[in-house]
Amino acid sequence: MCEVKRYGHTMSTGGRPQTRQRMLRRAGLIAGILVLLALVFLISGHWVLGVIVGAVAAAAVWVFLQVRTVR
Repeated sequence: MCEVKRYGHTMSTGGRPQTRQRMLRRAGLIAGILVLLALVFLISGHWVLGVIVGAVAAAAVWVFLQVRTVR
C-alpha cells in the first residue's frame, strides 16, 4: 500500500485506485474462466451446458466491459 508521511502522521493514498484495479482483475478473471469453460463444453459435445455457460459468460464479459469504462 502506498503511504505518505506528513506532519508525523501516516496517510494511505491507494484506496480507490487499488479497489478499482482489484475489481477489474476479478471481473476479467471470472469472465475469462467462464468463456473457456463454455468453449470446453461446446467442443466436448455438451451443447446444452455450453449454451447455458456461454450465456453466463456473455453477461460476465459485458459486466467486465462496463466496469472497465467506469472512471
